[in-house]
Amino acid sequence: MSKALLEALMKIFAIVMNVDEVNNAERDKLRAALGNILNEKLVQYYMEFFESEVEKISQQNDFDEKEQIIKLCDSLNKELTRHQKIAMLLQLTSIMIADGEISEEELGVAKIICEQFKVEANDYETLMRFVIGRSPGQLDSKDVLIVDNNNYNGRNQFHHISRNLTDGFIAILNVPHSGSYFIKTMGQNEVFLNGMPLKESHLRPFAAGSSLRGKFDPLYYSDVVTNFKDAENFDRLSLEVRHMGYKFKNGHIGLRDINFSENSGRLLGIMGASGSGKSTLLNVLNGTDHPTSGEVLVNGVNIHESPDIIEGVIGFIPQDDLLLDELTVYQNLYYAAKLCFSILDETEIEKLVSKTLTNLGLAEIKDLKVGSPLEKVISGGQRKRVNIALELIREPSILFVDEPTSGLSSRDSENIMDLLKELSLNGKIVFVVIHQPSSQIFKMFDKLLVLDTGGYQIYYGNPVESVTYFKEASKLVGSDEGECVVCGNVNPEQVFDIIEAKIVDEYGWVTKHRKVSPKKWAGEYQNTTQPAPIKISTEKPKSSLNQPSALNQFNIFGMRDIRSKLANRQYVLINLLEAPVLAAILAFIVRYSSGEEYIFGSNENIPSYLFMSIIVALFMGLTVSAEELIKDRKILKRESFLNLSRGSYLSSKLTILFGISAIQTLMFVLVGNAILEIKGMYLIFWAILFTTSAFANLLGLTISSAMNSVVTVYILIPFLLIPQLLLSGVVVKFDQLNNLLRNEINVPIIGDLMVSRWMLEAALVEQFTNNSFEKIYYPYDKIIADTRFNSVYYIPALVSKIKVVQGQLNGVNVTPQDDFADNIALLEVELNKQLTIVGKRQLPQIAQFTPELIDNAALTAANIFLAELKSFNNIKQTKAIAQKDSVTSQLIKLGQFDQLKQSEYNEYITRLVTNSLSVGRITQHNGELKRLIDPVFMTDCQPDGPLDYRTPLYVPVKQFLGLTYSTTTFNLLVVWFMTGLMMIALYNDWLGRLVRHFSRP
Repeated sequence: MSKALLEALMKIFAIVMNVDEVNNAERDKLRAALGNILNEKLVQYYMEFFESEVEKISQQNDFDEKEQIIKLCDSLNKELTRHQKIAMLLQLTSIMIADGEISEEELGVAKIICEQFKVEANDYETLMRFVIGRSPGQLDSKDVLIVDNNNYNGRNQFHHISRNLTDGFIAILNVPHSGSYFIKTMGQNEVFLNGMPLKESHLRPFAAGSSLRGKFDPLYYSDVVTNFKDAENFDRLSLEVRHMGYKFKNGHIGLRDINFSENSGRLLGIMGASGSGKSTLLNVLNGTDHPTSGEVLVNGVNIHESPDIIEGVIGFIPQDDLLLDELTVYQNLYYAAKLCFSILDETEIEKLVSKTLTNLGLAEIKDLKVGSPLEKVISGGQRKRVNIALELIREPSILFVDEPTSGLSSRDSENIMDLLKELSLNGKIVFVVIHQPSSQIFKMFDKLLVLDTGGYQIYYGNPVESVTYFKEASKLVGSDEGECVVCGNVNPEQVFDIIEAKIVDEYGWVTKHRKVSPKKWAGEYQNTTQPAPIKISTEKPKSSLNQPSALNQFNIFGMRDIRSKLANRQYVLINLLEAPVLAAILAFIVRYSSGEEYIFGSNENIPSYLFMSIIVALFMGLTVSAEELIKDRKILKRESFLNLSRGSYLSSKLTILFGISAIQTLMFVLVGNAILEIKGMYLIFWAILFTTSAFANLLGLTISSAMNSVVTVYILIPFLLIPQLLLSGVVVKFDQLNNLLRNEINVPIIGDLMVSRWMLEAALVEQFTNNSFEKIYYPYDKIIADTRFNSVYYIPALVSKIKVVQGQLNGVNVTPQDDFADNIALLEVELNKQLTIVGKRQLPQIAQFTPELIDNAALTAANIFLAELKSFNNIKQTKAIAQKDSVTSQLIKLGQFDQLKQSEYNEYITRLVTNSLSVGRITQHNGELKRLIDPVFMTDCQPDGPLDYRTPLYVPVKQFLGLTYSTTTFNLLVVWFMTGLMMIALYNDWLGRLVRHFSRP
């Protein structure tokens, strides 16, 4: 209290007391009141100042008491808190009654002060009755608590606590409008308030953390507050922890035989050294982890076995931020409220949020963006309060708070703890894990739970008494002093100094070994402490939650995410520019021209551009989603207590990410195709790139949900992209892979696992078959390619086989019998294929194509058939060439041929899809001849069964389940199927479970 403030108070006391002449009894009362807050030297100074003011007033004949009091009260109103004003009025009344009565003049002056201090007349009457009262009957008020050994049987208004006092009683006044408590004792009892003797009829504040001791059981601040709060309309709660233990999956014991119980309206602190199990205890108590032994009961309900019954009852505020940095303070609370209360309309939600912000002193910053810890907008203390507000807005009955004061200034820490204390006073049970609290904060707790290394419970009881308990257990001098007898402060560090005291060796050096092990401390506690019984409530725990439907949750999650993203201008700018800039750079680099004029048809980089476009789509899809779930993980942990829909949350994320990817890939296609003059393929190329990016979105979310850091995710991205590069069929051809992986005919299984393989095949086949030029020629090109293959490679290969068989049959160039049989089997299969196709001819001798029946007649017939088949193919080919030439002539006449070919048809894509650069044209595989040339014209690939989808790369159609699909359609469906599987894996967190399983210590 400042010097000016004390002098102003002395002037008021001088005016009031001079009204009826100052007597020695009043002087003694004033001296005693000053002695409560000042040392003897200052007491003497201000008593002299008081006397001088009395002298001045007595010498002024025209002194106007009312005018002077109003002037002094105006200055005091700017300095005194409500509590200080009440304390001043009590002391003033006590001084006025010191002479045995209060005169009318004194009472009139007191009423003027009350008017200036905005204290209601009836409230002052209660204060005066408390000062004047000398018996419980004279103090009969709902705002008074009487402590004595009488039994009143409910015949009174005052609250009562029974203690075996030898004489008189103790009275405690509750001033509801200021949250203040004041105490006085009547009788000859020896009573100590916070270690200081309390004189009879002497008024003292009864502050948070205070304790009363004497020749009776101690009385604590929490006992007093609970008695007043019991009369209020709060839901009654009881929390019981019975023989609870927890063992980690690696066998390490985290908690051992934890036992305690509490009723609502309590603030409980949890303290302990590092590794003592504080966070583990918090996670078990809030239901996150399941205890290995014992149980946790809320109103008799086991929270781990019946979580649905206590849904919404428990709240958890972790040490880390739970805020969406890009949203304002108001928006953070607004969306939290929307997810909790579907029964409230928009106006009611806004009122609730505004009320919560006002109650927590955050109204002035409600429109400020929260900001990140590295880019601060609001202070650390404000961030903590906003975090608390997120949980308080739904009013959980039991609240767990982990290190709420960590990293805050002492003032901010006290503000946070004041808030939590107020919550407990409103009927909540609040658990706080705290480290190195100040004396003031330490005394705020109603109970303190101390854990020791290894998860041992070594104390549960009053915080101030913990110091005396450990002193007595260690047989230290002054063990009866828990707090400083001069200043009343408590040093919580003494507890850990005693617990962790080390043995000193014979040389005087401190060793690493403790004097008392954790196990011994736990044994000492169990042997000397009997937990006080509590009132067990059997009511069903009530939850104020009313969650919206899954669809409404989807909308809320979506709007929250969109607002958060739009508020981050850097994020929006990068995501909007990334695709067109990459497209422009890539297209500019690959815009190759062999002459002065750029010609699409002769640009040999187009296949590379299509391939890189797919890789870019994968990259953009991964990067836009890789952080999404990691950055929300802490928020999701808090929201898990609300039992919100995981499906709604993930669906909202996917919808937004798909939207971003759709815009990005569209801009990429528009810019890239325009620069490279790729015409008429905008929609299908966009569909291919968007599908690729959508799969990458799911892949990014899946790894984001499984990994524990952003760094790990970005380290993983190359491991995900490099296989897509290598196994797309372009960088390394599938027939040139390692022998363990490759497949000479079809795409190998490992290639089918790559999205890039499906999408690149779709892009190349689509570009070749559906460009405006090739669409005209494709039917003729197919006939020419098929007949050329038959005439040049296939039929000569069969004729060659016949010659070999004929030589083997006639003893020329004899080979082992199995080769002979294999050759005959191959001829039988291939000749039957051709007979099925031709359909008009019969070849009876085909029945003789077995090693036992084969003869020269059958071989001759086969040769004749193949000669006729070759002739037929040549005729068919000639006709197709003629038709193609006719179409070409028409286009030339119209002046469209060169322009159409150069702008639509790319010869380097043609080389890829026709496999024209490959050395092999035909090969023998599994007893059949397989075509390697011109896969883009192979429309007759027959699957081995209805579930077989595998074909050579770049075929134009695929068959599955008896249906025929274009390659583009089928490949898009395959990737969306893979995306669907990723959705299921993400929803069920399969990868996360797998990673956690293998990462266990």
